[in-house]
Amino acid sequence: MSKEDSAAGTSALRVNALERGLRLLMALRYDEGQKLSEVARATGLDKATASRLLRSLAQYSFVLKDGTERYRLGPAIAVLERTGNATQGIAAVVQSTLNRLAEDTGETASFFVPHGDLRLCVAVAFGNQAVSHLLRVGDTLSTERGASGRVMRQFETGRPVGSPDLVQTSLGERDPELAAVASPVFDTRDRLLGALSLSGTCTRYSSPGHLKSLQVAVAAAAREIEALFTAPAS
Repeated sequence: MSKEDSAAGTSALRVNALERGLRLLMALRYDEGQKLSEVARATGLDKATASRLLRSLAQYSFVLKDGTERYRLGPAIAVLERTGNATQGIAAVVQSTLNRLAEDTGETASFFVPHGDLRLCVAVAFGNQAVSHLLRVGDTLSTERGASGRVMRQFETGRPVGSPDLVQTSLGERDPELAAVASPVFDTRDRLLGALSLSGTCTRYSSPGHLKSLQVAVAAAAREIEALFTAPAS
């Protein structure tokens, strides 16, 4: 076999794998999640091939496997959709609220989604403070510390019964100079979509008046985002 034939064969295999990977993503476009056998059946792939491709997609966060062994679309989908023309995806839905929240409070507004044992930033907007918290879309942080990390831990099973105080506050937990307030955002089935956060300096957040205003603002914005996810399409 010539080098040209070998290269063509390798290229065809890569295209075939890409096409099968896209078929898997399309099969997971509904949020109920699917077992491996269901994904394989829906795509016409054998279970071994489907499992191998799903592992590759999970490596880059395009797919997540939950505690019930069901596969779902992962947070990387939302990151890819974060463009000015995007009409779907978490990042596109929350961005306008984040922009307004950052403008109104002057602090860094961000939205995190669960990412295995971490939290992934899928959208961010910056306020007008001279000293602020610098975050980038795609940043991953621990859930062990910080206000939005606590949201991921405390509300991973969904919206709690009753009317508890949902807003979480952290002062110097991840970094001695950083502080944050965060609120969970739930979907229409009361499952955790992610954490909406306002972050800045401990100096500013140590002011009781400023802290209270941020807590009120982030709670209201979280409910606003939830309403966006339930609003009928125009």
